[in-house]
Amino acid sequence: MSSDQSDCGRRTAVRSRQGEPATERSQVYAVEDDGELRPKEPAEIDAECGCGRTHTRRTFMGATAAAAGALTLGSQVSGVAAEEPEGDTVTIVHDLHTHSEIGEPGEPNIARYWNVVQDQLADRDDAVFLANGDELGSSTISFFTEGAHKIDFMNDMELTAAGVGNHDFDYGVDVAEQRFADSEFPWLNSALYTPDGDLFPETERYTTLEIGDLTVGLFNVVLRNFHGITDYPEEYEQRDPVETAREMTQLLREEEDADVVVCSSHTPHETHFELAEEVDGLDAIFGSHSHYTMDAAEEHAGTVISEVGYAYFHLGVMTLDAEGNLVSWERIDLDEDVEPDSKFKARVEAQYEELEDELEETIGETAVELDTSGSITYGREARIGNLITDTMLDAHPDAEVAFQNGGGIRTNTTYGPGELTAGDVLSILPFGNEIVVFEATGAEIEQVLENRIDTLPDNAFGAQQGQQVAGLQYEWRGHEEPEVLDVFVDGEPLENDETYVVSTTDYLKDTADAYAPFRDADLIWESGTALGPALMEYVETNSPVEPELENRILRVDADLGPQLGVRREDDRTLLCFEAPEHAVAVADAETFVGVTADADTDVPAPETVELEDDRLWIGYDTGELQSFLGRSDAAELRLFGEFEPDDDGYGYTGTDGELLELPVAAVYDRFTLKATLDASSASLQPN
Repeated sequence: MSSDQSDCGRRTAVRSRQGEPATERSQVYAVEDDGELRPKEPAEIDAECGCGRTHTRRTFMGATAAAAGALTLGSQVSGVAAEEPEGDTVTIVHDLHTHSEIGEPGEPNIARYWNVVQDQLADRDDAVFLANGDELGSSTISFFTEGAHKIDFMNDMELTAAGVGNHDFDYGVDVAEQRFADSEFPWLNSALYTPDGDLFPETERYTTLEIGDLTVGLFNVVLRNFHGITDYPEEYEQRDPVETAREMTQLLREEEDADVVVCSSHTPHETHFELAEEVDGLDAIFGSHSHYTMDAAEEHAGTVISEVGYAYFHLGVMTLDAEGNLVSWERIDLDEDVEPDSKFKARVEAQYEELEDELEETIGETAVELDTSGSITYGREARIGNLITDTMLDAHPDAEVAFQNGGGIRTNTTYGPGELTAGDVLSILPFGNEIVVFEATGAEIEQVLENRIDTLPDNAFGAQQGQQVAGLQYEWRGHEEPEVLDVFVDGEPLENDETYVVSTTDYLKDTADAYAPFRDADLIWESGTALGPALMEYVETNSPVEPELENRILRVDADLGPQLGVRREDDRTLLCFEAPEHAVAVADAETFVGVTADADTDVPAPETVELEDDRLWIGYDTGELQSFLGRSDAAELRLFGEFEPDDDGYGYTGTDGELLELPVAAVYDRFTLKATLDASSASLQPN
């Protein structure tokens, strides 16, 4: 089913983008190297779009308050209008991009959306309704229908055409081809071809529309690295968006005599500026891969760019004149007062009634709160991540380590303590990727760990490691270059030349770029079961589940090394360490965590932590410390705690030479230090 999908009982090779955190209104996302998305900070959006050039949001055509067209009750409009143009115009109403969602009754949904679309089409003789892709996967409903339910709705929505997107291949190329064939509107696809060089079946390379005396040419482009984020086979061809746009624009201008050329885009927001600069004659771009919501259309290098976010929160209405110039633009924001189309409303309710019994079935309980927010699943070890990866280990008796990417854990909400339903689990893991098991070397495992690290100062949300694991305990550092420090498997150091049995999803093994070291490994076992149903079975069998935080993932911003010395004061043992560079404060002792390679070891906590000039003193109760050393065969005890550096702490500066204000990460209050207690030191032994 999409990048992480599964098929309730039937096996489907389904891989696609695993990684988009649940979208919020007006949120902008950046695309990572592995195809996953992360939310951008406002400053990052306003200052630089990602193409290396600085842009600002601008309101064109005078920014008057008037907005062309009738409004539906309860909707709000932002936009611009110009003087009445001479000659013909074309109005593009856009653009769905729903990941196969239809919206729940009472929420923003397709029934309300369709009512507003109908108003816009009825009030304009020059209007066409266009989509930009991502309509077939992956939602809870599509888990059961593989997108067929969405085609049924779209066939009744007077769509002129729809571009293709990565989630339209969430259930594989065969399902995509069938869904395209079942559609009563054309799917535009200018960049995706079969191994034989033929256009992907049941799609059209472009289309032209006759609107008044205007000929309007439409085509579609998709993001780079399409293979890396969806179930699009390696042997199938994907063409570069800029090269494709240049070729299609020239064709439409010269061979089809198009007066206006428009691109239905499924590329990231920042790629639009590249398209505008590199493609002559391209009048307008609508949609995007990034779920970016504009406050006004943007005109760059002569090309109008219009993006109105995700699903049923906004509708874009863009009018162009015969020269391709922007005449007016509006973003209609739908709220709870928008009246739904009565027929669609009844169909939405019926669709949910069909699933209600299955989705509301209680499968078990969780004794602890499970938080699925992206800031946690990307930033640190999470209980939900441990539960999912423990399920992977449990799936095969020989599995030693397991991986789950943070973006494959969805919903951005919390569950429990309390009951878990089938709908809860399938919302958290909506994709149809199945669990697979294979062998990998320690070196390959370490490379995967490193590949997932986002570093400061480049990552706007701070250093993050982007995944959840089981069977592993590892340390990572995210400053300038990703670093993996100590790694242990079942309490033993990871050996580069050793072979380990890995359990993960077929999407991660076969498709996701960060996991490319696993790509060529021969499978030991294919489960035939998608991760979502596997987790349902695990919860049912082990209910109530109570995943613990076990120090599987340990952040290190400053490694202080082993103790410089030991001092005894009455019943206290004080260990001296080099202080973190530029440190101005350290956290309280009770927040420090002691860790050994064996997660089951009961480790004493320090009683005091004091920063004195360039030294850090960590104090233990002597009896407790010596008792631990006596019963443990650990060669060292690692301590992790938070500290705060001064403004010059890491010295990251912007292009203006000024120090950057950098976030630690959404789930950390301060940076993290590591101090190592050398258990073999004679000064720590009993007197």
